[in-house]
Amino acid sequence: MSMIELIITIVIISLGAGVLYSYIAAVTRSPEPVVRQTAIMLGRGLMEEIVSKRWDENTPVGGGVICTTETTTGCVSSASPIGAEEGSRSDWDDVDDYDGLTEQNNFTGQDGCVTTINGASRSVDISYIPSSSTTVTATSPPGSTSSATDIKRIVVTITTPAGETFQFVTLRSNY
Repeated sequence: MSMIELIITIVIISLGAGVLYSYIAAVTRSPEPVVRQTAIMLGRGLMEEIVSKRWDENTPVGGGVICTTETTTGCVSSASPIGAEEGSRSDWDDVDDYDGLTEQNNFTGQDGCVTTINGASRSVDISYIPSSSTTVTATSPPGSTSSATDIKRIVVTITTPAGETFQFVTLRSNY
């Protein structure tokens, strides 16, 4: 073998190794986007489930205004404390029942189906915020009605196995 043939052989092997490395790297990382998308769908699904519920435990059938520190005229009853009721998730009928929900690895949908993503988690935080606030920050601790306002802030946080965190935040008003 001459020196030129040896150099050409090294170049060809290098190009082949570069292509092979790219292929292996793509194969080993390919599940990440699928896991990320599944986690996002789990967060959005839970948020939609929560928002579809009544504003408060004391909200009358067909709707109606609840008495808060911001609304006192024409209201039917007082706001209940934020927090889950007795019973299972199928018994939760208003927004704040989901406060403090934490799931890891196994995620239950509204229909009872379970999705498993090992190493992932999701949690829910619900709190009151004043309608006049320019920032969306919590003003009352869970279980308190002393600072109940007309708007509840709902935060669903999803953490993927790779450590990525996604937060879904929405507001639900007392109408």
